[in-house]
Amino acid sequence: MFFTNFGKAIAWLATVLGLLAVVAGYEFDINQAESVVADMLNIDATQWNGKQGKVFREQGSIMLFCGLVLGVLCEISRSAAKRSEE
Repeated sequence: MFFTNFGKAIAWLATVLGLLAVVAGYEFDINQAESVVADMLNIDATQWNGKQGKVFREQGSIMLFCGLVLGVLCEISRSAAKRSEE
């Protein structure tokens, strides 16, 4: 049960961080040079904002997908453990 609980925590973390990365990627594209995220990461050039936004969206969507898959696998594991106890 340890790995199921640990996997569930990692799945939540990956899902939330993936969602934040996707939102940050779209924020780069919408606000261009006035982006709040670009200011935090010290990205000055507008062309870098577009490239960084694409990278954030791609990596965030992969992380979001992996977090969701891991969450589903943890729920299957929890369900199987519950059935074996009965």
